[in-house]
Amino acid sequence: MLCELAHSFPPRVAELLERDRSLTRNFREESITDVLMASLVGLEPFGIRVDFPDEPTTGGDMEWIFAAPLELNSGSYLRLVLQAKRAHFTKLKAGGYWYYHHLDYGTPKGDQAQTLVNAAGTAFPIYIFYNPTSALAAKTATLPAVEGINLVFAHHVALVVRGGCGKKAKKIDAWRKHFMPLSDILCWPTTFVAAAPNVPPDDATLFAINGDAFTLPKMTGAFHPDIIAERLNRKLDIAPVQDSSGVDRVAARPTNQIPLDIRRAIAGEVSAKDRRELRRPRVILSTQMKRSDPDFAQLQELSRR
Repeated sequence: MLCELAHSFPPRVAELLERDRSLTRNFREESITDVLMASLVGLEPFGIRVDFPDEPTTGGDMEWIFAAPLELNSGSYLRLVLQAKRAHFTKLKAGGYWYYHHLDYGTPKGDQAQTLVNAAGTAFPIYIFYNPTSALAAKTATLPAVEGINLVFAHHVALVVRGGCGKKAKKIDAWRKHFMPLSDILCWPTTFVAAAPNVPPDDATLFAINGDAFTLPKMTGAFHPDIIAERLNRKLDIAPVQDSSGVDRVAARPTNQIPLDIRRAIAGEVSAKDRRELRRPRVILSTQMKRSDPDFAQLQELSRR
């Protein structure tokens, strides 16, 4: 389900953003972020919990938490913070180009990206770019596809926008080499964790094959924090301690002891105080997997494909 969403949602985003090219009012990052978060609301039976803050924030950022509450040491989790930017078009006599207008946002210029990277000890920072249909481009032998949604590690952005940058550095073409698809954080194998009930609940989907009706066993996603971190770090290629500029690379590192507010959210017991203190829209992807499970290694290998 998640993987299908990861592939079907970006084209819809591109279509939505394409529509406002002829409008005087553009869709902001917050609008697309809200739609993306809302698209996950119906997946709560799959271990996915979506929460919105009482007081909406600006900037279109959101928080994704991958949690394994059954692990030892009060569970394990990995927190991602995604900062959204949408592409804008600059028209020239001979065509034009797409760029991320507010990429170096902050005071001083670029401070937003620096803040994201500096907080990497508690959350892994990623930029999520929203692109309209006219900006899309197919994958080539050397470059990834430009899709309705692309991801870029925040440390790449922080190095470029520090102190501000010109339009050339904000162009889609300047960032395309770093693009990753939404599927890199949403496509994961699944595994069964419990047999199907003898009497299916009213909200269960019934399958009929050759005259027999049945429901599926209970499933959980293989989005264990260790597996998420391994994929991100493999994409990041974190072998060197520092990059060529001397800036420390950011690694994704799961943390033990899931905080109580996240545990309450997983249990469906978010309090009014929790909502008041929520800083940004949040999705929690909770797996029933443990490192000690007999099929953990197999699911980890499948996640590398």
